[in-house]
Amino acid sequence: MALNKKMEEIAMQIIANAGAARSKAFEALAMAKKGDLEKAKELLKSSDRFAHEAHKSHSALLTMYANGEFDQSDLLIAHAQDHLMCAELAKELIVEIIALHEKVERR
Repeated sequence: MALNKKMEEIAMQIIANAGAARSKAFEALAMAKKGDLEKAKELLKSSDRFAHEAHKSHSALLTMYANGEFDQSDLLIAHAQDHLMCAELAKELIVEIIALHEKVERR
């Protein structure tokens, strides 16, 4: 497989998995808002699985870079990394918001 095609494939894996992780995290938040904290936690676990896959792809990309397989930045790669970081930030904030919902529910 040509290098550019391989990089594109990895970037698309990151984008797809990071997008799914973010979506599951927001679904979890919606469930928490409805008071279904068990479903929220289940959705966060699903978000974690997608995020893990995105991170594996990202690590593969960084390994390629470290091995000198490419030395230029690429718009698609930057876009993929942006998706990954946005998904991670959203999930971290949603975990905190759900914890607040749990605290309110216990009262």
